[in-house]
Amino acid sequence: MSRVAGLSGELTRSFSTGNTPPILLATGVVASNAPAEGIVKVSGHVERIGAPGRFQRHRGQPPFTGPGKTVKIAITGPDSKGGAPPPRPATLTYQRADDASRIFDGRWQCGS
Repeated sequence: MSRVAGLSGELTRSFSTGNTPPILLATGVVASNAPAEGIVKVSGHVERIGAPGRFQRHRGQPPFTGPGKTVKIAITGPDSKGGAPPPRPATLTYQRADDASRIFDGRWQCGS
């Protein structure tokens, strides 16, 4: 899926809500300081985002940013014990430059 989105990298992380396709897809290179790159889809619009390197440690910190937006992932509980590695309950906060924001409850998953 990351290749379809035009993202490069060897590790993929995603955030999804319910049984829907991910609303955030990010990729990075393990053991590299290269920045992560990604896309986020909110209100029907797909937008580019990025975050500083060390992607294998990326648990939503630091936040992803893009023109006029900040996207924060917060892990809210233990893994769901399914998959390898298993998804973790999380929230995604999408904040615009004008301070308007939306919060989504869902799952943060590596390797999807």
